[in-house]
Amino acid sequence: MIKINMGLGLLLASSMLFSCFAQATPHDFEHLSGLKRFDKTSLFIHPNRSESDGDSGFNIKEVKIADNVLKQAIQLAEQGGVLGRIRGGAASDKIKVSFFQPYINSRLEQRLELYFNKDNGFINQLSATYFLQDSYADMSVLREQTFSAAVGKYGPPISMQQVLKISGQTKNEVKLKTFIKGLSAQDKPNLHAIAYFEQRNISKSTEFIADPDQYALLFTGFDRCYFWEVAQFTEILSFCYFDQTGANAGSRGIELQLSNLGLSGLIEQGAVQSKASSVIKL
Repeated sequence: MIKINMGLGLLLASSMLFSCFAQATPHDFEHLSGLKRFDKTSLFIHPNRSESDGDSGFNIKEVKIADNVLKQAIQLAEQGGVLGRIRGGAASDKIKVSFFQPYINSRLEQRLELYFNKDNGFINQLSATYFLQDSYADMSVLREQTFSAAVGKYGPPISMQQVLKISGQTKNEVKLKTFIKGLSAQDKPNLHAIAYFEQRNISKSTEFIADPDQYALLFTGFDRCYFWEVAQFTEILSFCYFDQTGANAGSRGIELQLSNLGLSGLIEQGAVQSKASSVIKL
């Protein structure tokens, strides 16, 4: 004969009822003028890829290109993020979510910026920038720690050897213009990647050099940038900061930025489908 613990049964039943009630209750963000026009259950479906294909791209704090901005805003807030003021009302296309923590003798802010299509609410670009409360503080230790964490999460950035191979060069200094020509000369040139690097080619002196670990470091103006890529630069993650000797590195902060120009183009053109999730989670 099976004995049922009635106290445990009541606890489980009440827990399930609370869970269902919590899911049915709208989150405060669903009433905000900048976000209330979106449905947090809407999913992005790539026109040329099924949902079962999985995701092999990058994420920043588990947020990815083409995610639902309302859903991610809620999840980031549940992790302790503070949502900033949303400008633009029903025409808004960006939100900021900040995380704060003590850091040595200062305070560290990790500021996420999620850019999204104002009509469908899917994220088309995102970045995370790290600031110290004292904008004149030495950023070198924070930069090293952040870069080390990025390598630990994403693997090594593109190497100088990769840049040399694409550019058809042999010495450890390659003009960005030459690198772009190398991308253009490939069998199937990625036009989105070419456009991405063209935007960073701000002067004739913009170039890649080899850092001490033989990673490719781009010098472009005051910016110094490393890059990660997937699927022949279909998606690009950058890690940028100001040279400490050339400008106020603290005001620039240390920035991770994620771009997928092809996917962003589909989102902006409305060439996507969305549907509400039919999966019930208890």
